[in-house]
Amino acid sequence: MSGTMARAAFSIGDRRTRLLEQPVTKVLFDLSWPMSLGLFSVIAINVTDTFYIGRLGSQELAAIGFCFPVIFGMSAISIGMGNGGAAVVARAIGAGQEDRAKALITSTLLFVLIFALMLAIIMLQVSDAVFLALGAPRELLPYINQFMTIWYSGLPLLVLPIVLNGLIRAAGEAKVPSGLMVLAAVINAVVSPFIIFGLFGMPELGMAGAALATIIARLVITVMAFTWLARADLITASPSVLRSFLPCIAQVLRYGAPAFLAQLFSPIGSAIITRLLASSGPEAVAGFAVGARIEALVLIPFFALQTGITPFIGQNVGAHEDMRLRLAERNVWAFAALWGGVGAVVLFAFGGSLASLFTENAAIVAISDRYLEAISLGLWGAGLLFVAIGVFNPLGYPNVAMGMNALRCVVAYAGLATLGVMVFQQSPVEAVFRAAWLSYVIAGLASALLVRFLLQRPNRSDLKTTPEKQPAAVGRST
Repeated sequence: MSGTMARAAFSIGDRRTRLLEQPVTKVLFDLSWPMSLGLFSVIAINVTDTFYIGRLGSQELAAIGFCFPVIFGMSAISIGMGNGGAAVVARAIGAGQEDRAKALITSTLLFVLIFALMLAIIMLQVSDAVFLALGAPRELLPYINQFMTIWYSGLPLLVLPIVLNGLIRAAGEAKVPSGLMVLAAVINAVVSPFIIFGLFGMPELGMAGAALATIIARLVITVMAFTWLARADLITASPSVLRSFLPCIAQVLRYGAPAFLAQLFSPIGSAIITRLLASSGPEAVAGFAVGARIEALVLIPFFALQTGITPFIGQNVGAHEDMRLRLAERNVWAFAALWGGVGAVVLFAFGGSLASLFTENAAIVAISDRYLEAISLGLWGAGLLFVAIGVFNPLGYPNVAMGMNALRCVVAYAGLATLGVMVFQQSPVEAVFRAAWLSYVIAGLASALLVRFLLQRPNRSDLKTTPEKQPAAVGRST
């Protein structure tokens, strides 16, 4: 083995030992805190776009409100495939199957690239029909197309970084993905005003500039993430990868398809909600869009723990460390309750002030404030739900994660909102905002109960060999 490969093998083994032997609380913290910063950066890109576009005018802000459900739908592909790939790669590393992990990583990236290219071609053809179905007024279509045409064209570069980061995390490395996401946010924030507003002689591209800035930022971190995986000897171009491509993709899709569908339920629910709010006018859609961006910032610690816990659960399932799984459960529920209370206070007390940073339109600010006051009531339920989804996939039950997302986004959120409007004759704004917090509570409690049950019986059916025998750790801490 060459010196480079030896160093890479040591690095992988060292991370594996850390996830399987170090104290549970410390491992979860080390995996999650970098992701808080990284996820803040990812969401900051959306917030930055919303901020700058709000300066273009209220029509542009309403247009981006209609864009978000479609953007989230496309992002569901990358998040789902990233979660699916991370789950099977983490389980393979935990079981000591490093060659299999490399084949899974390489096959996942090739599949996602092909899929993203095909999807971009399709969406360029049907985009107008999709937005009209969402209730977008025809006069907003030019603004929507300015943004989305560029966005579709760069879809592979928007999808690949999220998948790459998930695969890097599966190896137990949390700081690199976080650093890449921070870098993307910085590049986006710096480049955006120059090409949106045409500063210092740059072309004034308006909404198209916001999309282009995002693509430029993602291109940079895509190259860097590929470089990291190659140097860590986690990508292989051997002929055996092509021979194992279909079996590897079948395994990834077993987790990735439910994870993709689980993520897809969110934009489906958001599309239904947007359609309901559209009947109350563009201000309602814009106010909801601003409120949702602020909500996403407060949810960052939950998303960070969700992404951080995936490699921990996956590797400990692969290594048959069941006691550590139960200890992890106690930690995550305590955190969900704590941050749920803190975040609720922030949203309830300062929602209106935060919304006013995005627009001077008093009607939009008032709607955003009402939404944030409502969602604060169910924030603790959101913590239970999102962390549980991070547990289900690597535990071996991806269909359960899909079901919980469907319960929250479609059945409880969109369903209760539609029921309120159609049956109880509530205003769309009132019905949507009440359903938003109730859906978090319902799905969060159901998810917590299922995690408790399934931790008694983790699914290891996809592990084809037993874990490599490890020397007993003296004084192993659990």
